[in-house]
Amino acid sequence: MNPKYYRRQIAEIGIENMVIDVSSLQKAMETMSELDELEKVLNHIKFNLRTDIRNLRVEYMQMIQEADGLINKRSLLGRKKTIDDVVRKKKALKKERNTNIAAYEIIENLINDYLKQIDESRLYIKNHIQMKVK
Repeated sequence: MNPKYYRRQIAEIGIENMVIDVSSLQKAMETMSELDELEKVLNHIKFNLRTDIRNLRVEYMQMIQEADGLINKRSLLGRKKTIDDVVRKKKALKKERNTNIAAYEIIENLINDYLKQIDESRLYIKNHIQMKVK
């Protein structure tokens, strides 16, 4: 899937607009439930994202291995592919792979930041609930 698809998914779950409401015990518990649900969704998105990254790596690995097989083969114009041609092709493929994967890794870092914020918010809510119960 496209990295934009994952960005859209993250935007749709509404994590940016979430408010941590601990004004009452009930609202604090509801907020805790929302955080748990958001965490599940983010972990699911992260799993799919990691799967796409793995698939991209495999795809590019196959293309790079295919480039190795081009040495001394004739091109459409009848010219043999030299080692330099193959090295240039492999470098271009690696650069393209790294660029494509970087877009996914940016989203993965965003998800990791959200998960960290959820953990911190959960801790804040637990401490607030304990103070109210005492």
